[in-house]
Amino acid sequence: MNKVIAAVGLAVVSAASLQAQYAPNLTPLEASKPWTLSADVRGFYDDNYLTLPKTEVINGSVVHRMGAWGSEVIPGAALNHSVENTLYSLSYVYDMKWYDNGSNTMDQTHLFNGSLQHEFSDRYKLSLSDSFAVAQQPDVLAQTSGTGAGVINSPLRVSGSNIRNTGQIDFTAELTKLFDVHLGYNNGVTAYSQVDRSVVGYPFTGAYSSYYPTPSYSDLMDEMLQTYTVDLRWKATPETTGILGYQYGETWYTSPGYIIYPYGGNSPYNTTYTPGAGSPAASAGYRSTIRNSDSHFAFVGADESFTPELNGSFRAGTEYLDYYNYGTSRLSPYVDVSLTDQYLPGDSAQFGVKHIHNSTDVAGFLGSTPVLDEESTVIYLSDSHKLSDKLTATLLGQAQLSTFVGGGSGYNGKEEDFFSVQANFAYHINPWLTTEAGYIYSKLNTELANRAYTRDFMYLGVKATY
Repeated sequence: MNKVIAAVGLAVVSAASLQAQYAPNLTPLEASKPWTLSADVRGFYDDNYLTLPKTEVINGSVVHRMGAWGSEVIPGAALNHSVENTLYSLSYVYDMKWYDNGSNTMDQTHLFNGSLQHEFSDRYKLSLSDSFAVAQQPDVLAQTSGTGAGVINSPLRVSGSNIRNTGQIDFTAELTKLFDVHLGYNNGVTAYSQVDRSVVGYPFTGAYSSYYPTPSYSDLMDEMLQTYTVDLRWKATPETTGILGYQYGETWYTSPGYIIYPYGGNSPYNTTYTPGAGSPAASAGYRSTIRNSDSHFAFVGADESFTPELNGSFRAGTEYLDYYNYGTSRLSPYVDVSLTDQYLPGDSAQFGVKHIHNSTDVAGFLGSTPVLDEESTVIYLSDSHKLSDKLTATLLGQAQLSTFVGGGSGYNGKEEDFFSVQANFAYHINPWLTTEAGYIYSKLNTELANRAYTRDFMYLGVKATY
């Protein structure tokens, strides 16, 4: 059972805080014109850039966690423009990390964000948004909108040009002076570049192999998520809006590959496990689509303005999941609560809790049924505070407490908790130039073998904005 633990971490569930390292709040200079250009140059030390446990066996060899010094360059451009009742924004950030470890290891992130908001009249409003990323780090590959926004599906760094795209459409119509209706659609796509041909045990030619094949990240994590939302909003008072809502979600795994390979009997994939004493029976294996599911959310809630500075959003209900290819279902609580406080001019804080099912990169293993997903509680916190006219401190935090669903006795109900912390200090030399220093700590605790890790990342740099 999940433990409810408050902790401080790297990224919060809200999309804005997830992208804080790439798209911080606009400075007065950035807000003074419709476009901005910026560039960060940093030096850093990362003591576990591959997110490995103390030791790990890869392709039959023992690999130890490695640290390295490195350099980082982050150029970016943004456009914000309004025309009558329409506001649109576009931004692009490129982040290149080069590790000075003799192996030419490099992380490259491309992040595109765009949004459009339009008021047809006082009664009808439309908003569109899209976020596209090519990345390796888990927080950047997390979905940025929808019910699962910010939940980490895989806490590990994954090499390659991995793609995540999230698009959202929201339409609000005023039915009467007291009632509005909100319609929403969210689409999330994830595609990893690691495919079968790059993992242990490939190719599978029919000859017996000395290795049991390892599923690729494409097999484990390539998916399309769709969510359709309809909710009725009752303006009970100027400060309080009650909400009654329903969401229908679809999770489709898009790879045709195996997440648990066939074994035993006439299977060529492994000679160690064959029918007999102490060995599991032969199995045809499981492909990724065994984890497809439909979700039904029913919830009540409220949006509350406690004061002009303090606002809250509350959603609570149930989530019913139908794993139709596996022939099972599950009923779980659904919670999404957040508080935002603009407690001083230029200072803000946010706290929230979310409970939901999410995808996982853990699938089970030989002799087990498949892990279907995780049930997670996410607790998050962010705070930005001006220590002086020139010095700003930012703290971001997240604790994700998960239990695996399915996978037999070796996986079902096992816990995996991910914690992260980020602290950043920015000193504004003038409106165009800022120096910054920061520290990021990540930790994965898990009941599964050869997976837990810790990671420390420290940086010092300078940012120019025009």
